[in-house]
Amino acid sequence: MASTILDTLEFDTVLDMLERHCAFSLASERALQLGPSSDRDTVSYLLDVTRQAHKLVEKRPTFGVGGVRDIREQANRAALGSILSPADLLQVLDTVSAARNMRRNFRKIESTEEEDAYPAFSEFVDHVADLPNLEDDLKRAIGDNGEILDTASDELRRIRNQLRAAHSRVVERIRRYLTSGDYTTALQEPIITSRDGRYVVPVRSDRRSQLKGVVHDTSASGQTLFVEPLEVVELNNRWRELQSAERHEIERILTHLTELVAREKERLLETLDAMAAIDLALAKARMAVAEHLTLPAIVTGKSQRILLNKARHLLLDRSTVVPIDVELGAGYRVLVITGPNTGGKTVALKTVGLCVLMAQSGLFIPADDGSELSVFDGVFADIGDEQSIEQSLSTFSSHMTRVIATLRSVTDKSLVLFDELGAGTDPEEGAALARALITELLEVGCLAITTTHYSELKSFAYMTPEVENGSVEFDLATLSPTYRLLVGVPGRSNALAIASRLGLPSHILDRARGYVDPETEHVDELLSEIVARRNEASAASREAVDARDRALVALEDAERQRALAQREALQEIEEELSEARATIRRMRRMPEQVPAPEVKQQASAARKELEEATRQVRETTRRRQPKLLAKQPVKIGDTVSLTAFGGDGEVVGFSEDGLEVDIQMGSFKLRQPLDNVRKIKPPTGPARKQAQVSAPAPRRRVDMELNLRGQRAAGVEKELDDYLNDAYLANIPWVRIIHGKGTGALREVVRQFLSGHPIVVRFETPPHNEGGDGVTIAYLREH
Repeated sequence: MASTILDTLEFDTVLDMLERHCAFSLASERALQLGPSSDRDTVSYLLDVTRQAHKLVEKRPTFGVGGVRDIREQANRAALGSILSPADLLQVLDTVSAARNMRRNFRKIESTEEEDAYPAFSEFVDHVADLPNLEDDLKRAIGDNGEILDTASDELRRIRNQLRAAHSRVVERIRRYLTSGDYTTALQEPIITSRDGRYVVPVRSDRRSQLKGVVHDTSASGQTLFVEPLEVVELNNRWRELQSAERHEIERILTHLTELVAREKERLLETLDAMAAIDLALAKARMAVAEHLTLPAIVTGKSQRILLNKARHLLLDRSTVVPIDVELGAGYRVLVITGPNTGGKTVALKTVGLCVLMAQSGLFIPADDGSELSVFDGVFADIGDEQSIEQSLSTFSSHMTRVIATLRSVTDKSLVLFDELGAGTDPEEGAALARALITELLEVGCLAITTTHYSELKSFAYMTPEVENGSVEFDLATLSPTYRLLVGVPGRSNALAIASRLGLPSHILDRARGYVDPETEHVDELLSEIVARRNEASAASREAVDARDRALVALEDAERQRALAQREALQEIEEELSEARATIRRMRRMPEQVPAPEVKQQASAARKELEEATRQVRETTRRRQPKLLAKQPVKIGDTVSLTAFGGDGEVVGFSEDGLEVDIQMGSFKLRQPLDNVRKIKPPTGPARKQAQVSAPAPRRRVDMELNLRGQRAAGVEKELDDYLNDAYLANIPWVRIIHGKGTGALREVVRQFLSGHPIVVRFETPPHNEGGDGVTIAYLREH
């Protein structure tokens, strides 16, 4: 996207805001280079990374890449053979340690979250190198202040021990000269100093003969000689030799450590890239939290669309800015904003353009939840009226130059923002040119927002399909704009009203009104009347929709109550039948070894129990079901009505004792007591076709796990019901339903639905290591 467009929409200021939230200098560098992508998949990925970062920042606000340094230069110099200084190596050590700490902290966070909570960050962390050997070697050799430690090598420790001893001997020996009475008169001062790295004493020049030694320097006056006593010369020599040995050993250590860094150059650079990506994503999230930004949904359809709820310009004071609602691409593709030049129209243009650029750069936007944006292949803007002095162009010519450049590049996937279209020339010609340009944009098929002063464009917008009027509300009482964007309402200049409020004499106003074209006044009044009536119709339509919604809610509530009553009745009948079934099973399990008399006695007792249970079941059934027609015998193939389920089915078999009947209801096969069914006359014609509509056929392969994560809570019941039916028909005893933790709304909908489903016996939450609150295990009825 052209840099001039980014400058026009002040995108660079947004990047400055983002850069201030970066903790790592390399991330700051990349933040200032950030730009929008025109690839939908890339934009979706970038926004998802920011979403994960936002979740991470909200849960773990202290997580970050603290301590990392930009060591690209050090790594490259090491690879070229240049020996790194202790300060350079300390920065490498800080970076390797910071990478280890970040990696460890993230893995801890990851282990406490649901599976794949931060997939992008997990991928970033996989590219952060684990370099324990390099870190240990550097930590052993380099101190916190960049000094070389004695532990850097055994040889260095040995040399420094000898060096300290040699230094002590030199100092001790030379102090004797300061305290000895033989030399007191020869010394200028009783102090030890050094010249050329060797310890000396200041001797008076006129007493030079009293102290034998090597003169290393004289004072400016010539009265003081700096003498190294002969007894100290050899000690000083040894001390200097050890100093030289120390330097050589340190140089060897630095060379060795530099070679270690050079070997890991590629992994270090990869680590820097990953750490910069992590910090940049966290910076986007921190900016979203600080500025109250939200995640926009990316439109996936072929047509372009913009839906902004309460959007605001990010660079304006959030406490005073008035948010606007903007929608393009649904009922219209071009919005023409008319009205006085009060600043509100231009702010609206920049707000929309900036939101698009931010979203396509992977940034959250300053708008409320529910906002949606398409990914545009280009954003074209002509905003402002500055003249082009270098090219000797007037305001109109400058505008036209940018408009012509836009028309050369715009496509049906572009967004166009034109401020004061057709301005800077004769009003009649300017208005005609503006209409022609809008028509051209319609033919191209792009989305566009334009602002204008021309009244002719109001009627043009009203009469032209896919073009809509808009205006920025103006308060005549305060003579200032409210900055509320009114879509569907054309703006008025209000020039005469403003002049009147400011005190312009009435006779001048009357004269001015006489100059106004009556046709223009008539058009404004007509459009105002049309808008008023349309608003009344919209209000009436909204009331009708609200009434319909309330009626649907009441109907759904009644249906839920009826279904609940049916389930409760079925549950009571099933409980009372269970005893009878248990009796029959006991009879079948009687072993043949039991003596005949005992068998007869147990059989007689079981028959009595069975007869009593059957009687109780029939009595319960008669209590529960409404009065029906006289019961008729049923046989296989008959159509029967199931009282408890409120539906019809076909008889396909009977139980061994003849007390229960198998019924096929669509894809379900149920076993019910005979007293629970009534034979009915099967429907014919269209009614029969309707009656034969069944539940969805089972899938060829039914998984024991259903993943509902990411779905809206309001739309999962149908999918969940179909899945449970398929699992039941596939004889699956239990299933896992993954709904995630999130806000808990989806989990509540799933469990509420399971609690009333006739196939579900019970459900439970698995242990934490198997999903915890993010999963529900549902146990299904047996056939």
